[in-house]
Amino acid sequence: MYLAQEHVVPLRSECEDVKKRYFAVVKTLIPDPLRLTRKLAADLLGLCKRQLQRWVKRFLQEGITGLRYRSRRPKTSPGKIPLEFEEIIVKVRRKSGFGPNDISTLVNESMKRKHDTFHLWPSTAYNVLVRTGEIEREKRIRREYKSFEWGHPNRLIQADLTTFNGIPILTMEDDHSRRGWAIALRNQKDKTVIRGMKKLIRMKFDNLLTDNGSQFSRRNAEMRKYCKEYLNEIHIWTSIHHPETMGKLSAFQKTMKRFLHFQIPGSRKITEINSYIEIFMKWYNNGKYHSAIKTYPEERYSGHRADDWYESIVKDLKMDELLTV
Repeated sequence: MYLAQEHVVPLRSECEDVKKRYFAVVKTLIPDPLRLTRKLAADLLGLCKRQLQRWVKRFLQEGITGLRYRSRRPKTSPGKIPLEFEEIIVKVRRKSGFGPNDISTLVNESMKRKHDTFHLWPSTAYNVLVRTGEIEREKRIRREYKSFEWGHPNRLIQADLTTFNGIPILTMEDDHSRRGWAIALRNQKDKTVIRGMKKLIRMKFDNLLTDNGSQFSRRNAEMRKYCKEYLNEIHIWTSIHHPETMGKLSAFQKTMKRFLHFQIPGSRKITEINSYIEIFMKWYNNGKYHSAIKTYPEERYSGHRADDWYESIVKDLKMDELLTV
């Protein structure tokens, strides 16, 4: 039921609460015998009679827009501090990093030495920091991801196991350059994993980062023997339930397995998997540009990329007819 035909179209774009108020108000304004008392109309909205009368008054004065919610924010703020003091509060915060209590102490001491009667309360300082967006700005900065990397190649090598179609794959990555190595293994036994690590990286490096799997455990004699032979410094283990520590290696594993699933989706042949891993590694280390380090992994690791990386990837993936070699 509409009070006027011109209300039909505007009311469609209003929220449900406005529509409910409109129809309740209309029922108090239409003529008998359909008209309801304001008490009954208020009961339909779950309001008291006085509240409904306010909606009726607003509707008669402003039309449908008068039925919308209004901000309760005061139109004026007589107690608002001058703009110059707001600027001082924000600048003190940026210079010192202090909280509202300390900022108010400093500002009040400054006013005292100027023989000024202005007094800043900590709650006022906090409100200013919120209103100006200073606190939210600092939270946003803290939330931003900060990448950390070791200073030079071979300073830290990350190592971990993953699986492809149930076949274990040993992956290793240089933390500084993102240079990667990978090999499919017959099983995940300690000696098999250690042999794989020796095959992937044949030289000594400074530090090793792994998770707490049994193959990399502190109590694993084979791993202790490997570390003594290949590490210049120490073996580091990640914190329990904190996979972010090895986030770079996890990203490398996901990229590699996505490639394998596309090329050989159901394969469990170790020789076939390793042949495609070799193709992927040539691309990943030489042809894939990493925006985080703004270069290519092999170039950052050894100083130069393989000259034939492009020809190899085109021929190995049989793209000769599509791309010029």
